[in-house]
Amino acid sequence: GFQGLKQFEKYQPSIIITDIQMPIMDGVEMSKKIKEISHEARIIFTTAFSAVDYFQEAIELQVDGYILKPINLDALETKILSICGDIQLREELAQKEQMLLHTSKLAAMGEMIGNIAHQWKQPLSVISLGVNSIRADIELDQLNKENTLEYSNIISTQVDYLGKTIDDFRSFFTPYNPEKTYNLQEFLDKCIDLVKASFDSNTIQTIQDVDDKINAFGDPNQLTQAIINILNNAKDAFKEAEKLRKKMIFIVTAKEDENKNLVIIIKDNAGGIPDNIINRVFEPYFTTKEDTGGTGLGLYITHTIIEKNLKGTVSVENEVFEYEGEVYKGAKFMVTLPLA
Repeated sequence: GFQGLKQFEKYQPSIIITDIQMPIMDGVEMSKKIKEISHEARIIFTTAFSAVDYFQEAIELQVDGYILKPINLDALETKILSICGDIQLREELAQKEQMLLHTSKLAAMGEMIGNIAHQWKQPLSVISLGVNSIRADIELDQLNKENTLEYSNIISTQVDYLGKTIDDFRSFFTPYNPEKTYNLQEFLDKCIDLVKASFDSNTIQTIQDVDDKINAFGDPNQLTQAIINILNNAKDAFKEAEKLRKKMIFIVTAKEDENKNLVIIIKDNAGGIPDNIINRVFEPYFTTKEDTGGTGLGLYITHTIIEKNLKGTVSVENEVFEYEGEVYKGAKFMVTLPLA
C-alpha cells in the first residue's frame, strides 16, 4: 500500500485497482490517502474477504467497485469500462461548463463596453470643454497662466478617471488567477463601478455595509463575474417593478464560522422572486426573460463559479425587511466563501 501511494503521487492515474490486505499500509488506508490527494480518483477493491466491516469502509470511501477473488476478468473489464465511460462523460460536462463560462464572459464583455461608452461621455465632454477653452484663450490672445493651469488640472483629473475605468475593465478580462489576496471592500467597489452606468440609467442606488478589514484569498476575477451576474439579475428585476419610488440594492459582508468563511449578502427591494420558480433560478437555461433576450445562464454561471471553482456556496431566498422606517420585500442572495 505504501508503494502504491507513492506510485499514485508520481503518475496520478484515473483508476486504481487494489487489494485490501497488504503489508505496512492496507488498501483501505492507502485509498483514504489517495482520496485526500484527489477526490476524483476512482478505486476498485479486490479481496478474498467479504467481511461486513470492509464493505462499510468501502461505502464510506465512496469506492467504485468491490470484486471478490477469484476475480472474474469479464466482470472486472465491465466495471473498468463503466468507470471510463463515466470519466469521459464528466470531462465532456466540464468542457461544456468552460464553454458556458467563456460565452457568459463574452456576453458580459458586450455589456461592459456599453458601460465604458456611457461612463466616458461626461469626462470626455469635460476634457473637450477644457481644450476648447484653452484654444479660445489662445485665439483671443487672452491666455494666462492661472486659467491654463486650472484647465490643465481639470483635464488631468478626467484623464485619471478614464484610466481608472480602463484598469477596472481590464482586470475583469484578464486570465483567471486562483491564488491572489485582495481586499473585499476594494473588490466590491470595483464590481459596483463596472455596473454603475447601467445602475445610474435605471436610478438604482447601492447601499453598502462592508467590513474594509476583510482580506480574501482566491480568484477575484471569477468572483467578479459571479457578483456582477447577481447585480444584473437585480437590475432586471427592477425593470419589472417600475412603479417603485426607490430602487435599492444592499451589499453586506461579514465573517462567520470562527472567521473561517466570509459572507457576501446582496439583496434588493424589487419584490422578490415568485415562490414557484425560486428553487430553479440556478438551473441552466431557466429564464423568465425570453422576450428581452434572457439566456438563463447568468445565475447558473454564478452557481458554477462559486460552488465548483471557488469552493463556496450560494443560495437565494425572499426576505421582508425594514429600512429607514419603511418595509420592503426582495430577493436575498448569500455567497459564502472560504477565507483561506
